[in-house]
Amino acid sequence: MKQGDPEGSQPEGRVVGTSRASWLARWLGPRKPYLTALGAGLLATLGVHAARDGASESTREASLAAVMERQGYRVETGSIVWLDDRVSWGETPAVFLASEGDGPADVIAASVRLGASGAVLDVSDVANLTRSGGASEEQLQRAGDRVLFATRAADGVEAITVLDVRGEPASLTEDWTRTQRLQNAITNWQETGRTDGLGVTRFQLITPESSLELTVEADLARASTSGGAIEIALDTSEATRGAELLEVHPQDKGVPGGITWVVDTVRNLSFVGPEPIEWLENRVFAVKDWWDRTSYAWFGGGDESEVAAEVAAEMAVPTETHLTEEQQQLFDEAAAEIGFPPASLHGVFDDAMEGEGQWVPVVDDPFVNAYPNAPAAFAQTFVRADRERPYVNVFITLWDPRQVQLRIMSGTREPESATGQRGTGYIPRDEHTSRLLVGAFDGGFQAMHGEFGMMSDDRVYLPPKPWAATVAVMQDGRVGMGSWPAPDWRGQFFDENLANRQIPDAMVDMRQNLTSVVEDGVYNPWERWWWGAAPPGATEQTFTHRSGMCVTEEGFMAFFWGGSLGPESLGQAMIAARCTRSMHLDMNSGHCGFEFFRPYRETPDPRDPVLPAVASIDHESEFDGELPGADGMRLRARKAVRSMQMRFPRYTARDPRDFFYLTLRPTLPGPALEGGVALSTDGLPHAGWPYAFARASQGASWIVRIDPSRAVPQPIAQARHTRALAHLAGPSSGSHVLLAHQETVGVSFSVDAMGSSGLEIARGTLAGPSSTAAIGADRDGFLVYAEGPAAVSLLAAAGVTTALDLGAPAIAFDTDAGTAGPDGHPRTLGAGIALLAEEAPSAEVLWPDNEPMPYSRWGYLQGQRVRYFPTQPPRFVRPTE
Repeated sequence: MKQGDPEGSQPEGRVVGTSRASWLARWLGPRKPYLTALGAGLLATLGVHAARDGASESTREASLAAVMERQGYRVETGSIVWLDDRVSWGETPAVFLASEGDGPADVIAASVRLGASGAVLDVSDVANLTRSGGASEEQLQRAGDRVLFATRAADGVEAITVLDVRGEPASLTEDWTRTQRLQNAITNWQETGRTDGLGVTRFQLITPESSLELTVEADLARASTSGGAIEIALDTSEATRGAELLEVHPQDKGVPGGITWVVDTVRNLSFVGPEPIEWLENRVFAVKDWWDRTSYAWFGGGDESEVAAEVAAEMAVPTETHLTEEQQQLFDEAAAEIGFPPASLHGVFDDAMEGEGQWVPVVDDPFVNAYPNAPAAFAQTFVRADRERPYVNVFITLWDPRQVQLRIMSGTREPESATGQRGTGYIPRDEHTSRLLVGAFDGGFQAMHGEFGMMSDDRVYLPPKPWAATVAVMQDGRVGMGSWPAPDWRGQFFDENLANRQIPDAMVDMRQNLTSVVEDGVYNPWERWWWGAAPPGATEQTFTHRSGMCVTEEGFMAFFWGGSLGPESLGQAMIAARCTRSMHLDMNSGHCGFEFFRPYRETPDPRDPVLPAVASIDHESEFDGELPGADGMRLRARKAVRSMQMRFPRYTARDPRDFFYLTLRPTLPGPALEGGVALSTDGLPHAGWPYAFARASQGASWIVRIDPSRAVPQPIAQARHTRALAHLAGPSSGSHVLLAHQETVGVSFSVDAMGSSGLEIARGTLAGPSSTAAIGADRDGFLVYAEGPAAVSLLAAAGVTTALDLGAPAIAFDTDAGTAGPDGHPRTLGAGIALLAEEAPSAEVLWPDNEPMPYSRWGYLQGQRVRYFPTQPPRFVRPTE
């Protein structure tokens, strides 16, 4: 039925049966591959619902334990919980604690068919609900429709989990399509033995307890800790007592993909496993690669100018930026000063294609967020990196980490930690993040393919592996890449707890994958052979879509993407981009991709930049719609390269797999004040670019923006901050304080009453109409100082809502001739604090002295697992060894 047709209406002369058949055929057409795959997955899953030999012991618990022992499980008979009120197909669901071999106890669910005498006739749908290889579950008990248990890791009991056996909340998937809900039902069946799954709420103890006793009374769960009592209302899954001792992690789910979900579903079947899938992928990709090379040899690549135009169109960057002459001059001057974009690149071919290696800055793009009065933060280009496949282009998206903050997010399914924790798979929706969001891209391999380290928001999901390629984010926002240090413990076995102790205190995000593709211009210095999708016995690499990232010699960050790539061609592109440390990310078309974002408000804020007009939307590669979970916000998005084949837009919703996201880092001078007054950075002390200060005057009054990440207030400075750029003074007493608050990444500032938590920067009283010197913080995290008769009105025009009265002029800049006020006149201050220069790079090499070594030195230890134990682990060694 077409839009606009009245419901049930039919064009004259149309046969109803034919109409319905035609409509069904049109509906089925594009969905046949997915429906076929769904059907295959469902039939395969049904196939594992098979009976097993029973047992007749003295009790049904003993009988169940005997049956499970034949399957390799040691059941704690006293832990068995029978869910008699959920009987289907003549079977009774049960939940119990059991260990596989010598491993720790997990929570196991199964369907048990009992005979009249209580003997167990067979057991089916066995599902490990926790699989926490680095922790042991204990104290399993039932409370009505809920099952509770505690999780004990090395430091003690660290979580209490509540399972709702009625199923997962319908709200998790209510906005999904029917196909996605069917996919979810199949996944639930694989993971829990039931299509409606289980509701899960995890209560993470902020401080693990060496001893914790979990008790249940009616609908209330209780536990005593060293910090106080905990009570959890089971009907609402809320902590009614001791909430300050817990972090509540409600259940989250990411939207399943298409063919990627099918592959994962078939791989997870017990009678299939990863090895056949890996072999099939290798063969399919090999055939495609052969066809591509043969076609190119027969027919060539076409007219070079046409190919160059097609490649340029792929990046969706306009060939002309439409800047005025004055704007172009400012852009060129800024690029020359900050060094971004850097020098052009050279691929492996002497005769470069038109546009190859030439950086195209992303400027005035209606789909890419940009901070007001800031230079370009992104640039794009492409290079050819494979002499045997000259038709293959590697697209590179470069960003300036001085203007763009990298963060790492764990998915709702991948990677699941060794103690059972999972991430949200969701970019935070606070106002600051939503407003400055600018991009996101794929993470690395699944945990089953190597269990490489993962840390997000200061929480470790998987321990770091020695010598693995690593990207990390520090507490102050700096980003680093490098090869993880060698183990600092003795012995040949991987120790999860000791590995976690290697994590620097200042590190808050971390992702590892494989070993470095390139280090200091050298491809594969660690002599790795296995780079994914190559089964044991394979003699050549797999050529498919691959992605990667690196930090360049200039200190910029880059994302790489291309099709028909082997690891060496990816590495050659990284060498062309002057990468000094790098990492292979994911592979296969559905997993790899980069999205640009431009959020905006449904009701515009006067302080927000003007949203450029868009004539039309290319729905294959562009998006304009709601930003789910962010009230009043909408989003424009586009693929970095139009032919990227991942689900789009992908990272606006919860995602099952880990990923990286990017936000803008505001830089000075920043937006003009309300009323149009522009600030200038000229004539002020700085620590290079980005600038530390910007100022403007209005009559006899002055306003100064301070970037506290470049001019660091002394109370929050580190040992490396030694050079003073300016000084800030103020009263020694008062009712209010300017406070610094350490966030997961970066520092925020607020003016609060004395006694509020935070690190004191300055002291005084609340500013009022008569204040002539005051300081506050704006929404972008800048400190804003104003002095003179119009000080308070200038602060208001800068978006400062609450300010601290400093009493008298309180800022002085360090110059060659002494200290001076904002007006340039000499000024001497009393006691105060220094604002210190930040001169460390925003992106750098970590552990630069960790030199590469052969596989024989690192392979055995890095290949050990803490969670997934494949029968044939990935072969890291080259075939000749």
